[in-house]
Amino acid sequence: MTRLTTTDGRTLVVRPAVGADARAVSAMIDAVAAEPDVPLLATPGSISLRDVKTLIGRSQRDPRGAFLVAEVDGAIAGNLGGAGLSFAPSSHVFELGMSVGAAYRGLGVGSALLETVVAWAAGAGYLKVVLSAFPHNERAIAFYQRHGFTFEGRRARQFRREERYYDEVLMGRPIGAFAGEPPATDGRSPAATSGGGAGA
Repeated sequence: MTRLTTTDGRTLVVRPAVGADARAVSAMIDAVAAEPDVPLLATPGSISLRDVKTLIGRSQRDPRGAFLVAEVDGAIAGNLGGAGLSFAPSSHVFELGMSVGAAYRGLGVGSALLETVVAWAAGAGYLKVVLSAFPHNERAIAFYQRHGFTFEGRRARQFRREERYYDEVLMGRPIGAFAGEPPATDGRSPAATSGGGAGA
């Protein structure tokens, strides 16, 4: 559990989600999904309460996964979920998705969630964290860039949401043994070629 203070002086706690959080998390996701600028792939109601309970339960059983919530003065303000990629050659990569309620943006909630999970992922042996965003969500993209994520690609018309098609921007951040290394250009990581590599 991480205990911090928001930029406006309130108590901020980041902790692993429990089953009792599911209803509040589900309501928050629906509210974010309903925003007119389409910040999420989900639409209101597309992620059910049962789905949220399943994700929380899975994170409690899977040592390679995480589902965190952020509370501001006891109210759910944001969530972050993710897991290691199941494809064996990419098992060193942790993929995440997150959302923060509109009333809690700009207070440090997203930063607390993201840096908490990055620290956890590095400790769990992951070497890279990845995520995706809609290209029109400039606020989110700028936020991720401030936290060390860089562009890794773009997939055209990757998603359909309410009969509209959206591109997907791919972003990644090296962590653990890869943190601070320049990207490899020959298919091998610098750490691996210097004998200092680490596996997940």
